[in-house]
Amino acid sequence: MLAGICAAAMVWFPVLTIMALPSVNYNEGWNAYRQWMALQGQKLYGSPPGLWTTNYPFLSFHIVALLSGAKAHMVLAGRVLCFASLVAVSVLAGLIVCEETGSRAAGVYARLCLFAWLGAFNGQGRAMNDPEMLSAACAMLGLYAYVKGQRFLGLAAVAFAFSLFIKHDFIGFPLAVALHLAVSRQWRGLAVFVAVGIAVCGLLLALSYHLDGPYFFPMFLQPRAYLWSNLVAEALHFLLHFAVALAIGVAVLWRTRGLWLILLVCTLPLSIVFAGGDGVAANIFYPAAISSVLACVIGLRRLRGKRIFAPALGVVTLVGAVMVSFQLREDIAALQRGPARAAAARQVIALLEATKGPVLCEDMLLCYDAGKAMDFDPYYVRDQILIGRMREDGIMALLAAHHFAAVQMDGRPRGRFTPGVLQALASGYQPALVNRYDTVLVPRP
Repeated sequence: MLAGICAAAMVWFPVLTIMALPSVNYNEGWNAYRQWMALQGQKLYGSPPGLWTTNYPFLSFHIVALLSGAKAHMVLAGRVLCFASLVAVSVLAGLIVCEETGSRAAGVYARLCLFAWLGAFNGQGRAMNDPEMLSAACAMLGLYAYVKGQRFLGLAAVAFAFSLFIKHDFIGFPLAVALHLAVSRQWRGLAVFVAVGIAVCGLLLALSYHLDGPYFFPMFLQPRAYLWSNLVAEALHFLLHFAVALAIGVAVLWRTRGLWLILLVCTLPLSIVFAGGDGVAANIFYPAAISSVLACVIGLRRLRGKRIFAPALGVVTLVGAVMVSFQLREDIAALQRGPARAAAARQVIALLEATKGPVLCEDMLLCYDAGKAMDFDPYYVRDQILIGRMREDGIMALLAAHHFAAVQMDGRPRGRFTPGVLQALASGYQPALVNRYDTVLVPRP
């Protein structure tokens, strides 16, 4: 009952705000530009990295572009697909648990918990124009196909390949399946799984080159700054939400050394390593979070009939309810400030639309909605300056020459401009619009 209430509490906010301005986070505008490129037939990897790059695989951009059918609907299509993918992930989790334990009740509990806990863990990610959740849905389909039996190994490999070409973070899932096949000495199954996976990945890579140009690897492999502070913050955020589930899953399943423990071993360390990347957010821990929930619910089912079962189930459910209550409070606050935030965004968009010439936006979705071309990614430029692959004085010279007719900055800066760039903006630009959430600068006369 409590798990069901928690899941229901995570539904209303994304449903009410799925069409709201402005962006949920920086990635929404970044993705929208690339989805529009895909719809227009422009090549995502058609030139070497410059002041922007496309360092995600190609598939999600084309999927959202086809679903949207128009530039104005791009973000909405991405958000709807994300929310539908979250539902699919939860449903597939229930099917996996039911297949593994033979218990429909455990399957229902897994569905409710995963939906509620992922929503509480990363509230933005419930309905966001970002490919992470779609990749998770494909990875879960692959995992479900695998637990269904050997005859579905080919389907599992295909689903995992599509997951990786949507977003590569779920590499731990096919690794875990391959390791489980090797540990259980299913050599024929391993050969089929690897062969089909390589073949499908090869075909998708060839399709990427055909549709989007030859610079996939130069863009995809662009290095980024590595921030230990980011790693610590995101790892602690994950543990705050999933430490209990992780502990129960490991404690119960440790002796089995089976698929679910291997899945944790393959996903958690990778999520921790990836978490140090500049700009990485909570969704980098989706693979580890999903693995923890699966291991926990399967572990709880194996405790059924033992004295510890009821207390363990109660603690897990209560911890989930506490997480949901904190997110619910954030949702209510966000809903209350929504009208003012949307009005501020419309002000900025109207000014940018009326501005002739190139525009730079810290929130790229505002530039996208204003119909401005993408020629500068502030996060990417800052990151490349930090690691020494781009010169700060070159960007400062661009600003000194008033290359941009307007520059939008967040009211609460998120650190997407280096100190030198901020200094160049302060000396060469002046405010044309200031509201509670945004500042728009224009060149000084």
